[in-house]
Amino acid sequence: MPRYLTPSKICLLPLIDLYLSGQTASSARLDVLHFIASRISIAGGHDGNDIDRLTESLTGDASDLLKPLQDWASDIPGRNVYDILLQRLWKLDGLDSLHVLFDQLGERTRAVPASDKPRTGLSRASPLGQYIRRCCVEFTRLQFADSQALWSAFVTHRAPTHETWAHRNPVDAAARIAEGDLLSASLESPAQNWLAQGTERVDTYLSTDDTDTLLTFSIHQLQKLGTRLPDSVRSKVQLWMKDQWDSGVQSLQHFLAFFEHWKAGQYTMALESLHRYFDYSLVAKSGSDNMRVYYQYALLHLSVLHADFDCWDESVEAMDECIATARENQDSACLNFALSWLLYLRQAKPASHASPFGTVSGLGGAGGGEQDEIVFLKAKARETKHWSLLSSTLLDESKLEMYRNGMTARALEHVAQSAYLNMQHDLRNLMPIADLFEGASLDRLGQAHLAVRMYEDVEATYGKQSPISDRVRAVCRLAYGAAQSGQYADSLRMLDEVASSAMGVLKLEQRITGFTFLVQLTRSLRRGDTHAAGYYFSQLQPLRTFGDPEMDFEIGLLEIHLLLQRQEPERALKTVNVHIRSLKGTSSADIAHRLHYLVLKAKIFALSQQPTKCFSIALRAASTARRHSLIPVLLEALNMLAAILNDLFEFGAARDILESTLPWIHETRQMKLLAQAFVTLAEAHVGAAGHACIHGSGEQAQHMRLAETHIERSREVYASLEDRSGMLECLIMKAQLARWRNDDASVAQADALYMQLLADGPEAETGFLTT
Repeated sequence: MPRYLTPSKICLLPLIDLYLSGQTASSARLDVLHFIASRISIAGGHDGNDIDRLTESLTGDASDLLKPLQDWASDIPGRNVYDILLQRLWKLDGLDSLHVLFDQLGERTRAVPASDKPRTGLSRASPLGQYIRRCCVEFTRLQFADSQALWSAFVTHRAPTHETWAHRNPVDAAARIAEGDLLSASLESPAQNWLAQGTERVDTYLSTDDTDTLLTFSIHQLQKLGTRLPDSVRSKVQLWMKDQWDSGVQSLQHFLAFFEHWKAGQYTMALESLHRYFDYSLVAKSGSDNMRVYYQYALLHLSVLHADFDCWDESVEAMDECIATARENQDSACLNFALSWLLYLRQAKPASHASPFGTVSGLGGAGGGEQDEIVFLKAKARETKHWSLLSSTLLDESKLEMYRNGMTARALEHVAQSAYLNMQHDLRNLMPIADLFEGASLDRLGQAHLAVRMYEDVEATYGKQSPISDRVRAVCRLAYGAAQSGQYADSLRMLDEVASSAMGVLKLEQRITGFTFLVQLTRSLRRGDTHAAGYYFSQLQPLRTFGDPEMDFEIGLLEIHLLLQRQEPERALKTVNVHIRSLKGTSSADIAHRLHYLVLKAKIFALSQQPTKCFSIALRAASTARRHSLIPVLLEALNMLAAILNDLFEFGAARDILESTLPWIHETRQMKLLAQAFVTLAEAHVGAAGHACIHGSGEQAQHMRLAETHIERSREVYASLEDRSGMLECLIMKAQLARWRNDDASVAQADALYMQLLADGPEAETGFLTT
């Protein structure tokens, strides 16, 4: 395999000579120069457009690649630039003519006397001069067998243009065929073979430089998107690297394998591939300076790999050594990223191995708090104009404000600053994660409809250009939110669709599987099928060890609901206390999670007929949630307080609380909480009718009518959620109200619906229901 030259690059050389000779029309010179410059620059480019052009030049033929030249006129009337270029290409009739072409072009890059015309010479430092000089040097270095292979590939690459050239130059074409069998065979056979192969031709003539560029771009995409190579792309890359023995590209092969093994969950193979990559890199880049640079980046990748497999102590140790090496080498980019990653490690696992550097801010002489560390990183990012570090640090600060301090409004402000930086500096990799943070902030403020739009924006706006982990996280939140509203089929469909794009990435597959089981467990609990719920809960147990706080919290909530449905309040209370103690002892725990468990603790006491014990717990949770603007937790606590007030015969206060919170509950889209609020409000009206109204009065009848209306609305919500226990409870209450009115027809209808629900599935556990 040659190091640089390919047939498409050889086709570009006569075009450069044609441009330098002034054989293009004056109106077309700028277009021709732009065409040449775009083809020269693709070898060093790593963005999407450059890679598309490079792939086109490697897989296309001369007729496709040179087709734009047909639109530009030459200095010969009736001929365009494409015709003149074909004439030059078909003058090449063997390796000797190729040597002559390189000799002629080499003369242009040598020193040019001042008396020569400017267009006959070419500056050695110009992009065209550098391109010609490199082509000449690489052609001189080719061995004879490689030169023959290059010529054969060039003949095949040029063959599709034979018909056009022969039509425009019939005399030259006839003369070429009449010169002899050997020459005609060299002209006719490649064309016939190419036409016979047609669109099924897959052989590609690649150079080492092209392979290096494609592999580097592939690795860049894997780093940015966090995915694996598709099977079709992997087969092409393996085909390109089959005959590649260059040590630099060998190191890239192992680096590509490192990402493949990492995302596939193959920890040992990923470590081995990483070691091989940097071993080959050190051999290819000899010198102590390069060795130190490669060593610190090896430690950086090693730390990230350890953290992804929950080896936190090893990750901190590798990152400490990386920081020390980066400081010694004065590599600010690597140092800033390593400091940011160390801050993440300390937040993710505070109990892990302590860093010898103490805190990040201690490196700069500042204080020891996490807020000081964030200020230090933000200052360093602004000094070095490392905008991606500044944006990610703002998101870390938002997470700290949201989880630790509970200041949701301030967290949303930091997210807005990060989003502004992303837009200003085109940080596309960080845009989806900023949307996820904004959606989480809006969820905590009770704006569920806006949060859903932010999660949908990840797929609708960025699509496949966003990291696959962010897309999966957004879809999982959308699916679980849909399941909370009773849309179980849509939820499972969304998870199935995103599973195809995350196939082969172990962490993401586990996350999708976990949320699928969460949806199934939620539906089973609402249908009253405790056996199915127990099975799904057992399947979720291994996923609790993966260190995902969001999934672990949801599993914990559903575990308590499962214990309550099994009529095991003692075990449920012990489980809640364990969660509360663990969250109190963790500095990075989310305050909203602890408040959720406090509300559940109050609910357990209420179901156990101990309203005085749960009143102070629910009131404390509501007060804390209001202070931190945690609207969903506040609404759950207020609904719990209203139920407790009903038990304490404070029906007017309970009714006032619920009537003021119902609009908020509608906005948060918590359908289960909405149904419970309607039931509690109906109980408050019934209590007021029995204790605060004169028997047989119109006020009493009005309270009973309102109670019946609220119970029916609650039953409709429970029906949309497929919550059998809730529907059964509502039907019992409707039958009791109908008996109070002496309405035998309504009683019979409610009893019929009740018996039909019992016959449709397993009987719901009704021993511990909110009353």
